[in-house]
Amino acid sequence: MTTSPMTLTAVLDRVCTVTLNRPDDLNPLSWQVLDELAGALESCRHNPEVGVIVIEAAGKAFSTGYDLREEHWITSQYPANFPERISLSQDRDDVHAIVDYWMKMWRYPKPIIAKVQGDCLSGAGELLGVCDLAIVSERARFGHPAGRDLGIPPSIMFWPMLIGYRKTKELLYTGKLISAHDAEKIGLVNEVVPHEALNDRVAAVATHIARSPAENLSILKEVSNTWFENMGLESSVRRGADLDAIYHQFDSFKDFFRTLKKEGVKAAFKRRRDIYG
Repeated sequence: MTTSPMTLTAVLDRVCTVTLNRPDDLNPLSWQVLDELAGALESCRHNPEVGVIVIEAAGKAFSTGYDLREEHWITSQYPANFPERISLSQDRDDVHAIVDYWMKMWRYPKPIIAKVQGDCLSGAGELLGVCDLAIVSERARFGHPAGRDLGIPPSIMFWPMLIGYRKTKELLYTGKLISAHDAEKIGLVNEVVPHEALNDRVAAVATHIARSPAENLSILKEVSNTWFENMGLESSVRRGADLDAIYHQFDSFKDFFRTLKKEGVKAAFKRRRDIYG
């Protein structure tokens, strides 16, 4: 097993497991985390000993979304540091760079399985969305509470493709969290298992899939993805990036980060609850 500051990687039985490894912080996503994940995927791309990728996380949460702290913020402009508003054009470029990342992962040639043991929220839904399969613990929860004040992950977590437009709008408008079983019911995830059975179930599915030749799996993945790309998936995601940048001009976005910087993350979340319920 090799280690890096924010991820762990291990290979067994033609399955590479990449573990998000910031459990004390609930595994938020920063560019360092995403770069390490991309590096792990690239190392497996042409490795004949790897047929399937599993992405998991340490601790009680899969990921609570993009890291909100200044030193780990995902775009080049930290909102709390601007007396008025961030540059729209720079933010748009930054958000499209995030789209570039997710679309590259969407087209990665080997199957990727999300193994979700706990909360998978907001920007982490983009990671979930680009995985091919999702097997989750009964303890997992899903949603985008940050939609009330911070914006939309540009892919909208691929929800329109996965769960349809009515459920997408319901989850975006309300900011509510849904259970693992509700997520399975609407098609967001493939399978829910008892928490203590998650490791064995994901290992069984991954090793079964990995028995197929890598080139065969690559074709199966590409033909499936092509249907959605022909329906305009990437153009919709790119439009989502433009709209996310516009959202970042709103007062709610600026005010959240100013509260966070002055009073801390707990105060910012409390203020959100007080305003939006």
